[in-house]
Amino acid sequence: MAAKTEAVSKGETAKPDPVPFTVGFNRGQSEGLVYGSLLLGIVFTVIGVVGGLPLLAVAGLAPLGIAYWHFPMIERSRPQLGANEDGLYVERIGFIDWAAIRMTDVKRTSVRNMELVRLDVLLTRPLENAVTKAQTFPVWKKFMMRNWKRTPREHGRELIAINLHTLAADPEEILSRIRAFKLV
Repeated sequence: MAAKTEAVSKGETAKPDPVPFTVGFNRGQSEGLVYGSLLLGIVFTVIGVVGGLPLLAVAGLAPLGIAYWHFPMIERSRPQLGANEDGLYVERIGFIDWAAIRMTDVKRTSVRNMELVRLDVLLTRPLENAVTKAQTFPVWKKFMMRNWKRTPREHGRELIAINLHTLAADPEEILSRIRAFKLV
């Protein structure tokens, strides 16, 4: 403790201690979309079947599909992003080894009056080789929305772009907690 205090007093910044965390979707933003689409799809389908209107029943499949696609946004028990000693956790990927992460950065863009925030994670090797503990998930989840996008880069590197504006945490706090693990 004395060495840490001495280092801070000489003008150096203290390294934050890594604290494991997980964060999920901000359910308040998505419950209306999922439950509203589900209700609308059920109403269209029931009225179409009972009223003998097959086109209305088929039209009910669109809002039901929207509810299905966005269902992960209301799951209570599924964190989307996290970090601990094992690595950076991304839902439906698993744990990415800290040694495989070259850079992490937060990018902000605006669309009209909405601010979109994403975490860019640049890997030193392909994602398949960077994952230490792969996550298994049911096949039906493969066709649902995920919170990240994978983009190949030069020299076998990959960029994982994770949406932070949909999560229930401050993007800057997420970045600082991830970087605390990366510095260890």
